Amino acid sequence: MADLFSHEIRHWALRHKFDLVTYIPSSPSHFDDRGFDPVYELYQDIFSLESVFLKQDADRPQAQKNKLERLNTPQTFQLKVDFRKKDKNMKMLILDDIYTTGRTLLHARAVLEMAGFQNIYTFSLSR
Repeated sequence: MADLFSHEIRHWALRHKFDLVTYIPSSPSHFDDRGFDPVYELYQDIFSLESVFLKQDADRPQAQKNKLERLNTPQTFQLKVDFRKKDKNMKMLILDDIYTTGRTLLHARAVLEMAGFQNIYTFSLSR
């Protein structure tokens, strides 16, 4: 899928500049099951990605939840300890693959905002 959309994503990336680009990581169990991180793989040839988040395993994957269950998903993200020392004024982009309810990106953004970051943007391949 990454090859299919790379031209359009690259075109978008050239028109938007960020100090830091990060992504929504897979949970440890999903990474172990798949052997790769799909969001990282989707964007890694286009952006210089920095790993910012630690993600805990949730009760079950988002794809197995209905809308109400997704909206009620508890926070599963933490910032990596060394990231908290970064410039709080930098322009940041969080990448994800699919935006359904927005809960995942909202949780990731909330962790950054709680740490004092304010200039945060998001991008998803599809909605």
